[in-house]
Amino acid sequence: MKKQIDRDKIMLLNKKLKKQKYISLLLALFTFGVNIFAWFAFSANAGLGLDATVAAWDVEFKDNGEISRDLFIEVTKMKPGMSNFIRTIEVNNKSDVVAKFSYEFVSISLLGNVINISNIDDIDDYLANYYPFSIQFTPSSDEIAANGSINYSASVIWPYEDEEETTTYYAQNDVYEYNDSFLYYTKSGDRYDLFSVPSVSVYNYNKSSLYLEKDDADTYFGMACHHYETDTGKPCLTMNLRLIVEQKMDT
Repeated sequence: MKKQIDRDKIMLLNKKLKKQKYISLLLALFTFGVNIFAWFAFSANAGLGLDATVAAWDVEFKDNGEISRDLFIEVTKMKPGMSNFIRTIEVNNKSDVVAKFSYEFVSISLLGNVINISNIDDIDDYLANYYPFSIQFTPSSDEIAANGSINYSASVIWPYEDEEETTTYYAQNDVYEYNDSFLYYTKSGDRYDLFSVPSVSVYNYNKSSLYLEKDDADTYFGMACHHYETDTGKPCLTMNLRLIVEQKMDT
């Protein structure tokens, strides 16, 4: 009788062990399946998130030799009436697909002041018109044919005299410092009125609403660039841009 009971216990224990193994196997398969699904989901999302960058689309930048898609521009000896600064990059699409070209600004520094480009809505318009010199970036096209090429030019133009019939005024910002020999103005509608600025403290307090005529803005930057480069050995203007080439998607 005792032996029969022992056999029953053993059989019951074996059933429990088999059941536990079965459950463990199911859990293992389920976990494996979840991991496989997660891996494929990650791979798919990662693939969708990849940029069609220079390396991916076999694009070559030429500027007296190959360069990376990060473009560094340094402009020295800036002054009114300077010879136009022009730098042209050749962008060659060496792949068999049509590509679109664009660029973005990484950083801009003027007189050692890093310009907060994140607060500027239209950076191209800002650089072209905000200062007495004009900084412009011009691609010959925003589309590159398969096995084709475009030119991308960066230029700094600083005419000595105001070519407009009316005087041009320039808003003050962090790049400027007070100069007691300049006349300062405030703006009301389309009219600019003289504003008395007898001290640095008055200037700093009203800086965001003050303007300079072009002649004084020319003088300020011409002198400031010279002194900055002499004192620091660094260029007056530095810009870091990223050139972007992406596969053109059919619309």
